[in-house]
Amino acid sequence: MKELVTVFAACAIAGMAAAVDSNVVGYTTKPLTANQKVISGAQFVEVGEEGLELSSIKLENVIADGGASIQWWNGSKYESAAWLDIDFSGLDGWGDENTAEAVNHMFAAGEGFWIVMPGGVSGATVTQAGEVTLSNSLSYNFGLEANKKCMVINPLPTLLGLSDIKLVNVVADGGASIQWWNGSKYESAAWLDIDFSGLDGWGDENTAEAVNHTFAVNDGFWIVMPGGISGAQVQIANKVQL
Repeated sequence: MKELVTVFAACAIAGMAAAVDSNVVGYTTKPLTANQKVISGAQFVEVGEEGLELSSIKLENVIADGGASIQWWNGSKYESAAWLDIDFSGLDGWGDENTAEAVNHMFAAGEGFWIVMPGGVSGATVTQAGEVTLSNSLSYNFGLEANKKCMVINPLPTLLGLSDIKLVNVVADGGASIQWWNGSKYESAAWLDIDFSGLDGWGDENTAEAVNHTFAVNDGFWIVMPGGISGAQVQIANKVQL
């Protein structure tokens, strides 16, 4: 059976509406490097839920209480949890580094977070599991705030083109931009009237020519918003035939 998957994602959830047809359960594993801070994000949701629990994100080949942590933006500040021996029970998981009690958090689909790795690790990975909801009418509605820099990831099980990422209720040439890490430095594009054609999209702020880039599965990026906006959204859309 073929299903049309359309996913919208950003940094802060405002609501969800869906006509669900079927679900696919799966997982992803991403390598982690010592002394690095890696962008990852929620690619799945819990079965029957609208988000992904922190407890469904697991580290492998990482020693508990060794300094590994996860960080996320709560809308006004960063929150974090450490990879610990929870309650000194022998069960590794995300907890409060002062009390060793488990920390609970629900990530919206597509919401980004940081995995912070200590030195001396080898073969470390982060794995998350859950379901991808397939529908002919699936939408996640997320808001963008003025004067904010929001972390987003590609939540789709396929490559994502820069042109598949749209801003809604954001004026072209108004200062909004997208940034991503190319392995050695940040690259960026601005939300512009491309080629002065009346078509809004991501382009070079000096020439107004379109900028092309492809994001891998679970690649992260930043949406940088100017002041004076209201009702802005970022929309990630793609069609996946299954």
